Amino acid sequence: MQCQEDGRPDPQALLRQLIQLSGGRHKIFLGFAPGVGKTYRMLREAQALRRKGVDLVIGAIETHGRPETEALLTDLEVIPLRPVTRGEATFLEMDLDAILERRPATVVIDELAHSNAPGSLHQKRYEDVEALLTAGISVISALNIQHLESVADTAARLIGAPVSERVPDRILSSAGEVQLVDASPEVVLERLTQGKLYTHQPAGTGFFRTSTLMFLRELALRTVAQKVDTAILGQSSQGLAGPAGVRERILVAVSTNPASERLIRRGVRIAQFLDADFTVLHVQTQAQLTPDQQAILDSHAKLAEEAGGTFVNLKGSNIVRVLIQFVVEKNVTQVVVGESLRSPWEELVRGSVVNQLLRTTSNLDVLVVGENESTVDASPLLTPQNPAFVQRECFLPLDGERRTRGCGRHKVYLGAAPGVGKTYAMLSEAHELAARGVDVVCGVIETHGRAETAALVEGLEVIPKKTMPYQGKFFAELDREAVLERSPMTALIDELAHTNIPGCGTAKRYQDVEKLLGAGIDVISTMNVQHLESLNTLVERTTGVKVRETVPDLVLECADEVVLIDLPAEELCQRMREGKIYDPAKIEQALTNFFRPENLSALRELALRELADEFSTRQPEGTGTRRVTDEVLLVCINLRPNAQQLIRRGVRIAKRIGARLLVAFIAPPNSKPTPTEQQELDKLRRLIEELGGTYLERHSANVADTIVEITREESVTKLVLGESRRSAWEEALKGSVLEQVLRRTRSLDTLIVGNFERD
Repeated sequence: MQCQEDGRPDPQALLRQLIQLSGGRHKIFLGFAPGVGKTYRMLREAQALRRKGVDLVIGAIETHGRPETEALLTDLEVIPLRPVTRGEATFLEMDLDAILERRPATVVIDELAHSNAPGSLHQKRYEDVEALLTAGISVISALNIQHLESVADTAARLIGAPVSERVPDRILSSAGEVQLVDASPEVVLERLTQGKLYTHQPAGTGFFRTSTLMFLRELALRTVAQKVDTAILGQSSQGLAGPAGVRERILVAVSTNPASERLIRRGVRIAQFLDADFTVLHVQTQAQLTPDQQAILDSHAKLAEEAGGTFVNLKGSNIVRVLIQFVVEKNVTQVVVGESLRSPWEELVRGSVVNQLLRTTSNLDVLVVGENESTVDASPLLTPQNPAFVQRECFLPLDGERRTRGCGRHKVYLGAAPGVGKTYAMLSEAHELAARGVDVVCGVIETHGRAETAALVEGLEVIPKKTMPYQGKFFAELDREAVLERSPMTALIDELAHTNIPGCGTAKRYQDVEKLLGAGIDVISTMNVQHLESLNTLVERTTGVKVRETVPDLVLECADEVVLIDLPAEELCQRMREGKIYDPAKIEQALTNFFRPENLSALRELALRELADEFSTRQPEGTGTRRVTDEVLLVCINLRPNAQQLIRRGVRIAKRIGARLLVAFIAPPNSKPTPTEQQELDKLRRLIEELGGTYLERHSANVADTIVEITREESVTKLVLGESRRSAWEEALKGSVLEQVLRRTRSLDTLIVGNFERD
């Protein structure tokens, strides 16, 4: 081993030896199309590693003549490509032998799916990468989603041309890290028309159709999300019922009754809409099945596997106990069951399966499947207009309406946490716009003392903040009136979820943004996924942190462009340790609280899935036009602490299936809420309207009767209720509202939401 002058081991040599003992580490930058910026991001990382003293070389890079990409090769060591001659043709290929002889700590290799010239040691470049990893050399590479083996055939049908260069899925799954490089389809098409992409295909054909780009983008988002989810599950040791990570995991409980096939089909449909894992479970209580029973189970297994799910048969004398154990071990989030066939007396004596599941577990929902088939496959309709939308200026669900009103375009850079690089990306785009002659100003930029971010503000026009007094102190806020008076083409507004000081004229910064959009000014803004209102409960459940500042979902839904700035949790933690996110005094506290790796990974998966879900519900013709069905979802709440949880859960489901959302509050007759209760009711009503729902208030002595009446009056197709708070003895004496509703609404699917804020 090499030593320094003082005789101590050289740290770089020691690191290289450790890597060689364990094999190299592979990081892949994944994109959904040429031109999203994979090579650029890869070279930026190479430059950052070089500044840290990492022994790094360039093995193979394809700049395609892009000046901004070629500029990043400055000062980087490049291993020359080797000529390979076959007949009269000469090809330039990566020199694997030269890299192995040079033995750097890290090598950068572009275009992982590339086919090597005949006569090369390996047929494919990914095989060269595997040889380098085996030799202990770390690799940073780039790949487009359509080249992944499991995706290539589908991509080929969309593109209208074969995808001949493919990479096995094992390469992606075995990579130490996969980082998404995102861009909007609009930006890709714009780069194409500007001649910045190495392709002969014009816009609107083959690969470069908006619908194709949207599909491939969603596929790339979900692929990385699944990679993150798998890593979370591999590290999870919580041993509690409830989710690890944020992906839904659906369990369908079946019997040997042929009618269970209906449960499986419903579970399949739910899993498809939620992009969820899907398992069918049968608990065998008898020693031996009859031939007819076995034939039915075989049919269930075939149906589950054809739908991409898993069939499991377990033995046990207590069905509920076996179910609960499986739920805990597999981190199930939702159990699908059929309606109860027990009489009220039988349930009193033997207990309710649903109640036992909910009371014994945490963070678990139970879906009781109704007798009627769901209508979620209905043809798309126009987006229903909610009365709350009419009062808004530019956060409207129909982009045609926004254009008619003369609203500016809104672009949002979305991240999983502070420090991923949202503001940096926004400022970088501002410089590109300014270079093209666009009149752009900085309305409010929060650099948080980051030198590289502050450096990007230089050269841009900055509108000074206004100073506002509050409780004996002074605060600097966005000067909205100054921006309106300046009237630029584009304004940069950082941190959408920021709460303004009283006296600013608006309570939240996103409301300032709407004022600017209403004046015809384009806005580029930033926000983190944990600030999205409908995710508030899920974020708290996942991270243990209550996020106080939120943004209505409508703000993101109505954005013309949303771009994810993805960063692995490991790298984000390292940035925190290096003082690039918070002040040094706050670093240790952050790393032991919100910035724990498991929290950051969960938030990262949430951001990836949220953006994928967002675009799966949009129509390719217009970014603001959403798929809507004739489903009507009713959520029933009271003033218990889980009301917000129920509302947000209902919103998430309604968004995914394109349903109209109703939220009903049922109070005793002639009752008058206390001032505290009225304040809470007003808060819930504002939340419902902000999330695009309709609030219903009824007074009745019989809650179950009223719920049933509303389902009939409003043609409700799905029902969301909270779990019962009554004990078994209370239910025996007073009855169970939940059980009464279930027995009288057998035609409906009823989701019973488990409460994670238990009293």
